[in-house]
Amino acid sequence: MIKFFRKIRQNLLSEGKTGKYLRYAVGEIILVVIGILIAVQINNWNTNRKNKENIKVYYGQILQDLEKDESLMIIGNRMIDSFFKRLTLYQESFKKNEISLWAATTEIGKVFSAEAIRGSNFEAHTNTINTLLTTGDIKMIPVDIRNMLLDFKYKQAGLIDYLKTQSHLISTSSLETQKLYGGPDLPTRVGKHPELINYYSDQKVALQSLLELESLLYEQALLLKNAKERSEDLILDMHSIKDILNSKLNE
Repeated sequence: MIKFFRKIRQNLLSEGKTGKYLRYAVGEIILVVIGILIAVQINNWNTNRKNKENIKVYYGQILQDLEKDESLMIIGNRMIDSFFKRLTLYQESFKKNEISLWAATTEIGKVFSAEAIRGSNFEAHTNTINTLLTTGDIKMIPVDIRNMLLDFKYKQAGLIDYLKTQSHLISTSSLETQKLYGGPDLPTRVGKHPELINYYSDQKVALQSLLELESLLYEQALLLKNAKERSEDLILDMHSIKDILNSKLNE
C-alpha cells in the first residue's frame, strides 16, 4: 500500500503536475490523520470496555464484602440485645433489694459476658476498597459511587476505632477492679479462709466493689448502645450501596 502511494506521488512529480501533487499530498495526510483517529478511537473503546469489565468485578467483590460485614453486624447486634436483656433482669432484681451487695457484684459479672464483648468488636472486610486505593483503580469508579464508598469506609473505620479504644479502657479498668476485689464470683467461693471471710464480710468493701462494677457496667452499656446505633446506621448505608451496585451490574 505504501509503495502504491509512493508510485502515484512520483508519477505526479515526473509529469510536472505540482498542483495535483499538493492536493494528493493533503488528501494523503487527511487519510493518515483519519486512520490515527480511528485507531485511537478503537483503542479508547477497548480500554473503556476493559475498564467496565474490571469495574463490574470490583462491584461484585464489594458486594461480597458488604454481605459479610452486614452478617457480622447483625450477629453482633443480637449479642448486644442479649446483654441488655441480662442488664434489665439485673436492674429489676437489684431494685427489689432481693440480693446482697456481693451477690449483686456476681450478677453484674453475669451481665458482662464474652458474648457482649464479641458483639461490640468486628473486623471489616476492606480488601477490595484497599486494593482500589492502592492500585489507583478507584479512579475508574464513577465519582458519586466512589464518594459513597469512601464515606462508608470512613464511617466504618471510625466505628471500629471507637469500639477498640473504649473496649480497651473498660477492660483496663475492669482488671484494676479485679486486682482489688477479685473476680465477681470470688466472694461466693472464699471457702474457710478466715482472712478472706473477714475481708469480704466488710460491707464497705462490698459497697466499693459494687460501685466500681456499676460504673464499669454503665460504661459498657453506653458503649454497646452507641455500637448498635452506629452499626444500624452503617447497615442502612450498606443497603443503599448494594442497591446501587446491583443496578449497575444489571445494566
